[in-house]
Amino acid sequence: MPTQGNSLPLEDLMKQLATSNLEFQQTISSSNMQFQQNLNATIQDQKTQIEHGKALPQPAPQQLSRSTDADSEPDVDSQVPQQEKTIPFPFPT
Repeated sequence: MPTQGNSLPLEDLMKQLATSNLEFQQTISSSNMQFQQNLNATIQDQKTQIEHGKALPQPAPQQLSRSTDADSEPDVDSQVPQQEKTIPFPFPT
């Protein structure tokens, strides 16, 4: 099969593709490993905080849109002050 201009033979193109694919997979694998290590460290930090009785940061409550009808009754929960509760996340054993 004749090559045109600066074109590489099919075999060389396949080698380049295989090399690029391998480099890509190694990069992704490395990124995944770093992510997993960071995730594991975060989980361990959270476990330690729970074991030592420290409260986990709670997400900010989202404001719910309420109806502005004049005849609607106020929500019972809005009249009672809410106490913050710390509920630990279950961890697999």
